[in-house]
Amino acid sequence: MAEEESPEEQNEYLSSSIRKYEEMKRRKERYFFDVDALLKIIDHFIDSFEFEKALDVTGYALSIHPQSTSFTLKEAQLFGLTGKEKEALALLEKVEHINPFDVEVHLIRGNVYNATEQFPKAISSFKRALELSDDQKDDIYLSLAITYQNMSDFNKAVDYYKLCLIENPNNEVAMGEIVLSLEFSNRLTEGVDFFNKMIDEYPYDFMLWYYLGEIYSKQGAYESALNAYDYCLIIKEDFAPAHLDMAQALSMMERFDDAILRYKTAFEYCQPDGFTYYNIGECYEQLKNFEEARTYYKKAVKIAPEMAQGWYGIGVTFEEEERWYEALHYVKKAIEIDDQNGEYWLALGDCEYRLNNFTEAEECYKKVIDYDPDNTEGWIAYADLLNEFNRPMEASELLSTALLYHFDNTEIHYRKACYLYLSGYLEESYEQLASALDKDYNMHPVLFEVAPQMENDSRVQMILSQKNNRL
Repeated sequence: MAEEESPEEQNEYLSSSIRKYEEMKRRKERYFFDVDALLKIIDHFIDSFEFEKALDVTGYALSIHPQSTSFTLKEAQLFGLTGKEKEALALLEKVEHINPFDVEVHLIRGNVYNATEQFPKAISSFKRALELSDDQKDDIYLSLAITYQNMSDFNKAVDYYKLCLIENPNNEVAMGEIVLSLEFSNRLTEGVDFFNKMIDEYPYDFMLWYYLGEIYSKQGAYESALNAYDYCLIIKEDFAPAHLDMAQALSMMERFDDAILRYKTAFEYCQPDGFTYYNIGECYEQLKNFEEARTYYKKAVKIAPEMAQGWYGIGVTFEEEERWYEALHYVKKAIEIDDQNGEYWLALGDCEYRLNNFTEAEECYKKVIDYDPDNTEGWIAYADLLNEFNRPMEASELLSTALLYHFDNTEIHYRKACYLYLSGYLEESYEQLASALDKDYNMHPVLFEVAPQMENDSRVQMILSQKNNRL
């Protein structure tokens, strides 16, 4: 019995075959290759997403091995990958007439149907492949799971991902994808149980621990997530994703110092990227260390200049230090990249306001409510600006519109009462005040911040007293 080739020997065989093929192309000659060598070359180019090269090799392979259905199947696969679905299906039908029990025919056909979003046909093809298959069942279960996920049938997707992992606990694609389907099917708790059972059987599989941590994180069970990531790293200390996700969990727990240390530990095992630098900047910002936050936000945008939130982060640190000119510059940089982000326009409006550019501030606040009507701060800032420039009726009307989006926001109710009062619509103001007090009596001091004169109004005091007595 021949000894199995080592990975090194297999790689050398592939490299030698590729060199030989490329030499043949340069010399415009015809060399002989056996079927195995050509299949390996084709698979290499497919794995490298060099589909045209793979098709070229396939065409040559068919010219010297015209009876081999393996190359016809490869050609069908490549037609499917390059948008020639009709040609792919025609070739598959041809092969099926020769060998109706070839699993690959049904697998490739399923993938072609998936690519054209003919999901029921894809499922039928994969299930037929499953009936014919003696091995590689995990790959077929995975294909079925992905198809159901594409159909947004996340419950069935979960079921097939489970079958895939039971068949092959090392299938990392299934491990990663099942988490999404568990979340969308509201089965995260079931996912915890499943991964724990898998870990009981394979306790030293670091990927199982890692994805268990992911599921706990999605549940908000950050302590449990940290424990899972810890076990993952005990088994494989250099697994950078676990370090990064542990840092994220620590950040969610507001353990910002620990999160920063963990992010920096991750850099021992992976190259820093813009997103990670941004996350470190956020941690420093939460710790009120604005200078250090700014340092990391700048590192983020140096690596990823298209990262709008990085430029915005720099602007926020300057805002926190009341350095309005510098803040204005960096927030504008963020808006150049993402000009429909309400949060950025709000920050820019605040900067313009602080620099006494009131017309510009008003334009910014208009953008906030246009692009992000869910942003309550935008409505309030705009209304406050209108009131400050003796336009309380406009402010009141603006907040009437705001209440269409935020009817349960008590502060907006109180502020509308204030602006009605300042506009001289006293009866309407008293009615609005009563409504606001019903929502949250304890917030009433906001009245006297916005309209101090209301504190000396006997009617206002009477309404407050009546509401207070009913509590």
